[in-house]
Order: sequence, then C-alpha cells, then structure tokens
Amino acid sequence: MSEIGEAIAKAGLSALLLLAAGVLPPLAAGTVLQLVTGRFRRRAAEVFGARFCIWSTAPGVMLHEFSHALLCVVFRHRITDFALFSPQKNGNLGWVAHKWNPRSLWQNIGCFFIGVAPIAFGVAAIVFLTLLLLPAESLPFPPLPGSGLEAFRFQFRTTFLALCRFWIEPDLLLRWRSWLWLYAVFAIGSQITLSRADLAGAGSGIAVLGTVLVLLAVSVAALLPPGITLPPAAIRCSAALCGLLFYLLLLFGLLTLILELCLAGHSPGKRRR
Repeated sequence: MSEIGEAIAKAGLSALLLLAAGVLPPLAAGTVLQLVTGRFRRRAAEVFGARFCIWSTAPGVMLHEFSHALLCVVFRHRITDFALFSPQKNGNLGWVAHKWNPRSLWQNIGCFFIGVAPIAFGVAAIVFLTLLLLPAESLPFPPLPGSGLEAFRFQFRTTFLALCRFWIEPDLLLRWRSWLWLYAVFAIGSQITLSRADLAGAGSGIAVLGTVLVLLAVSVAALLPPGITLPPAAIRCSAALCGLLFYLLLLFGLLTLILELCLAGHSPGKRRR
C-alpha cells in the first residue's frame, strides 16, 4: 500500500508541475496582456479617433469573431447570430451568439475554449506571420540545456531577445515584410482581449475544464518514465509562448505610454487666478 501511495503522490506532483509550467505562465501573461491592450485601444481612440482604430484593426476583429465561431462548431454549440465585422453605435464591432446543452460535458468544456479563443488564435496568427514574414532567426528553437526551470528560462530568453532584434537591426526595418508584420501585430494584438461576455462564457466552463485537466495531467504524469517530471516539448512551447507574450506586453505597454504622454501634452492646463 505504501508503494501505491508513493506512486500516486509522485504522479500528483508531476501533474501539478505539468499544469504549472505548461498552462499557468502563458495564461498569466495573456491575462496581463489583455489589460494592457485594452488600455492601448482606449488611448489610441482618443488620439487618432475611434473610426481610425476600428477600421485599422478590422482584421483583428474578424479573427477574434471567427475564432469564437469556429470553436462553437468544434464543441457543437448552436450559433444563433453571427457578425464577423459590423461596427455598431454601442461599440460592438462583431459578435457570436450561441446556445449549448448544459448537461453535455463536451459542450460545457467548450464554453471555456470558445471564450478564450481570441487569445489562442491571435497568438497563433502572430506566430505564423512571424515565421512567414520575418527571418527564421526571429523565432528560434535551439537545443535546450538541461531541463525544468533552466530550460524554461533559456527558451524564454531566446525567444524574447530574438524578437527584440527587430528594433536594433536596420536591415529588418527596410523590408516591406517587416512593416506588414508590424501592422499585423498591431491589428491582431490590439484585439487579443476578451469582452465581459467572453469572460462570462469562459468562466462557465472553467470548473469542468479544470477537473478534466487535473485528471489528464495525473494520467500523463503516471505514464512518464522514472526521473522525468515534465516533457521538454511542454517546457519549450510554454516558454516560447511566454517570450512572445512578454514581447507583445512590452510593445503595447510602450505604445500606450507614448499615447498617454501625447494626451498629457495636449490636455489644457489649469489657469491661475
């Protein structure tokens, strides 16, 4: 019995490590990025006007709504209303209304993924465009030194610094592909935000998803060979995503700061009596 208990304890610890390293860092980075991009959009609308911001980020809006709709189909939700891009006076730029069966495990799990789909699809689109438009060195995947936290830090640092090369190498700024990539990052990245409806939908399925993830992680951890607590692929993907998200966080944070300074410089000062 003691051996069985020890095996269960090891599997449980490995499962927690798997979830902590593979899921929590990108989720935390994505949450902070949502707050920053939301503020960026508000300040950009004040500086350049709402109409400019709406139409310049239209590709990001369409990807946002398309991601909701596609996962509605995957998780068998019934779409009752859909607009890929349709600016309204109340501020809505697009929407996906859907219904599901609360007694279906698959459809309940889908609520979470449908809600957070814009973040996943937005990041995936930026990764794809980075590989397509920028040199291969912009998103490197070198051999990992060691494992665990050391490997995570190495891949995170490598990804982040490779993307930062964009601003210190003049050759990159002279290529039309680089400027197209910048526009895509602006249009898509500024729409990596979740509305209140998105968050409410994701929240309704997070409990069911959490239970399934824990059971899955325990199962995976129990099947791992002795001495291995976390697959290198999980470390690499999680660290690379965090490096990309941290880069986007700093980029939109800097742009927001510039817009804040512009607004502060043009705000009327108080007259002394």
